[in-house]
Amino acid sequence: MSVSNFPNGFPGGVLIRGLPIAITHPGEVFWVNGSTVAGKGASVGSDTGEGTFKQPFATIDYAIGRCTASRGDIIMVMPGHAETISAAAGIVFDVAGVALVGLGTGSLKPTITLDTATSTDIDVTAANVSISNVRVVSGIANLVHGIQVTGAECAIENSEFRASVAATAILTSVITTATAYGFRFVNNVINMESSIAGLAVTDVAASGVENLADNAVISNNSIMGNFSVAGIYGQTTATEGVQINDNNIYNVSTSAAAGAVSLVANSSGTCYRNHATVLETSAITGLFINANLGMSENYAVNVVTETAGLVHTAST
Repeated sequence: MSVSNFPNGFPGGVLIRGLPIAITHPGEVFWVNGSTVAGKGASVGSDTGEGTFKQPFATIDYAIGRCTASRGDIIMVMPGHAETISAAAGIVFDVAGVALVGLGTGSLKPTITLDTATSTDIDVTAANVSISNVRVVSGIANLVHGIQVTGAECAIENSEFRASVAATAILTSVITTATAYGFRFVNNVINMESSIAGLAVTDVAASGVENLADNAVISNNSIMGNFSVAGIYGQTTATEGVQINDNNIYNVSTSAAAGAVSLVANSSGTCYRNHATVLETSAITGLFINANLGMSENYAVNVVTETAGLVHTAST
């Protein structure tokens, strides 16, 4: 007699609301619950617990410290989880191959608030780390950045970067270094234009995603804010093999220096199907500064009552 209704398993995996269900896996699964609502039959989180569903940890950083590098460990963060960090490197993903998966949606999405010091941030220093379905919120004005990535092949997906109130923008939501090659930033929301409370953000941010590393993929994101430079910005070094596609960029800055995508000279890769609204008054051709990138089907507008036009000269 079969011991399962599905004796052949699920070759393609199992997803519920876009999140993988960890039934069989090579590593450990640790649970985190920093909310006041316990799971069914479980206690609320404590870092003296075992990290199981019934005895979850209270903080993400402690859970990371319990993981083993490159084993395939997963950190499941329960709906309603909330924690505040108040110093640089308040959470550090320093164990290779760890996957963090947040559960919940809307205000129940696991939320990490950064406050007290403008240098407060989350760091990813190890390789092959993935972060999915979390909300990073600034609780202080002029926060320098939300997440800093130096580890290779990091993936940030289905996550949010928000201001808590009108004067708490993150100057750069995500910043990488040259060592973060293969970085993936997919299906995320950066909203520094409107706070969680629904008020227009008054801080002037610099960029949404900055200092792209080689082979970066920036895809299917909504990037909104009062960016003095650009929604996507390569600040210091040329980027090779970058892919920037299907992003919606809304920059309310009226400065002539503001743009949508701006990369360093001699960068290479592709930039396609992006849509940009930037309220500066220059020609729309200056909203995409892409050096040697292959350009295709990018549209931009700088007046909200007008229809976007195709950027750059058509091929002949």
